[in-house]
Amino acid sequence: MTTTVAIPTREALLDAASVQLQSVGWISFSFRDLAEQVGIRTASIHYHFPTKADLGVALVTWMRRQRDEKEQLLVAMYPAVPERFLALGQLIQERTCIQDRSCPIYALQAEYQVLPAPVQQAVKAWIDDCITGLTRWLDEGRTAGSLRFPGEPRTQALLVWSVLQQGTQLHRTHTDISYQTLVHQLVCNLTFQDTP
Repeated sequence: MTTTVAIPTREALLDAASVQLQSVGWISFSFRDLAEQVGIRTASIHYHFPTKADLGVALVTWMRRQRDEKEQLLVAMYPAVPERFLALGQLIQERTCIQDRSCPIYALQAEYQVLPAPVQQAVKAWIDDCITGLTRWLDEGRTAGSLRFPGEPRTQALLVWSVLQQGTQLHRTHTDISYQTLVHQLVCNLTFQDTP
């Protein structure tokens, strides 16, 4: 006899909303789409999320918590910052390029002007948190001597962030360009190494 573990409805809705966001964007999915995907009535969604804005804030909070957990794991597994960046690139590639989905942050940024104000605030806070994390990694790598780059770590973090985010979109239109190759080149630039 096989035992299945039921996913709590709120968690299932957030998971389904994440897939919809990465597949079609914020504007293009509705509570009805989520209800069909999860197998509940549309009215039941309102019990967990009265409005789509409430869902958006909860979704960003949920995805941000997942990202924080993955960042902590990468820090623990890869003490050397260059290797950590390569592992981050691999993780992003698996979650976006291989599954042919847009990065959730990029998807939200693309529709930023039409997002409800509370969702905009949550997205901006999430991006600020990501850039702060990259700044910390860059500062750590430079202090340890494994990274060399001009300017301040935060300025460099903005550049790294841009490559990591835009690279996922470039791969969608130019499938011949490997996302991991872009990340590898980025790390080579940060360590002043020649590309092999």
